This record gives sequence, C-alpha cells and structure tokens, in this order.
Amino acid sequence: MDGVLVDVSRSYRRAILDTASEFLGKPVEPIAVQEYKNRGGYNDDWELTYALIKDRGGNATLNDVVDAFQRRYVGTDFAGYIRDEPPLIDRATLRAMGSLATLGIVTGRPRAEAAWTMEYRSWSDCFDVLVAREDQGDQPKPHPYPLIRAFEMLSEQGLIHSAADSAYVGDTVDDMRAAVAAGILPIGFVPPYLHATKHGEVLKAAGASQVLTDLSDLTLLLKDD
Repeated sequence: MDGVLVDVSRSYRRAILDTASEFLGKPVEPIAVQEYKNRGGYNDDWELTYALIKDRGGNATLNDVVDAFQRRYVGTDFAGYIRDEPPLIDRATLRAMGSLATLGIVTGRPRAEAAWTMEYRSWSDCFDVLVAREDQGDQPKPHPYPLIRAFEMLSEQGLIHSAADSAYVGDTVDDMRAAVAAGILPIGFVPPYLHATKHGEVLKAAGASQVLTDLSDLTLLLKDD
C-alpha cells in the first residue's frame, strides 16, 4: 500500500521526520528516511523512527515514539496525516487489473489504518485479501511469511490454488527480498517522490525483476500474460 497505492511523502514520511525531530530537538533531513529503508530491516516505520532517534543520541522508548507518531499520523478520528496521501492509481485501473488477476494487499500498516484508506479511496471491493500488521506476527517483511499468508488466505477462499505466476509489487528493499524469499516475481515500483533511476537500481540490487514508475503498466503486463 505505502509508496505503491498511495503517496506517503506527506503522511508516513512526514510523521517519521516530525516525530524524530520532536525527540531530538532539531530537524532531521528527509534523505535519512530513505537511507534507513535502503538498508533493509526497517519496513516498520515505528521501528525506523525509533532507530533514527537512538542512533542520533535521542532519549525515548519505543512506546513513546509510537504514541507521538500515531498522534500525528492517525490523529483524532483519522484526521491526521493519513488524510494527506494522494492515490498513485485510480479505481478504474484497479478494476481493470482485477478483471485480469486476483489482487491482494500485503502491508505493514495496522489493519484499521489500511481498511480506513481502502474505504476512503473506495478501493474496498478492488482487493480479494488484505494482510495487515496483525496478520504477520513476529515475521514482517523482509520475511516471506506475510506473502505466504496472503496466498493461504486466497487459497482458503478458493481464489487461487498455487502461488505460481504471482507477483508482488513494492517500493522498498524489504518488499523485494520478501518476494524473492517467497518464490514469487518481485516487481519494483518507484513512487514520484524518489529518483527513478537511483531508486530503481536499489530495487534491482534487492532482486526486482523489473522496475515500474507507472502502475498502469501492470495492466499491460497482465494482458501479456
């Protein structure tokens, strides 16, 4: 979802920077967020924010960080930064994709936040499965379990019988590594707030079979298959 379906430069990434700055008492440069994500192992933005603070000598507990982060991102009654996430794909394109393939979302977001965004964007009927933070236990991406769990849920619904000929689209190193480990096709996506060539190279180094900058190209790929 993040960085693929929606632009999170003014929501999640803003919450990371603002929360870290609160505990450090000074601004944090935006490039720092991408540097941590490119290392891998920071799919969880709460953990990333906490690591950024601790690595720079800040004093905070993870619970403190989560509370400050959620106060900004979710706010009261979902009135926080979560509302400032421009879609990177339109409903018509999603519906076109859904006519060609079974679609699912695997995200590190808490289920309530993912479900709210899907409802807010009128996408709830575009996807057949949602694997959220609560479904992943202690094995989040880059562990393959979240993707494997998605296939289990789809199989339980009788929508697929095998993970063969499946693909996972993601914008981070952890997304690509999870797809590779799960044995499915890793497709990289570069959101508009990142440098297409530079980030594309990062994703390819992490295992991306190809890198897209326009999600509508997925429709063409599905038609080719």
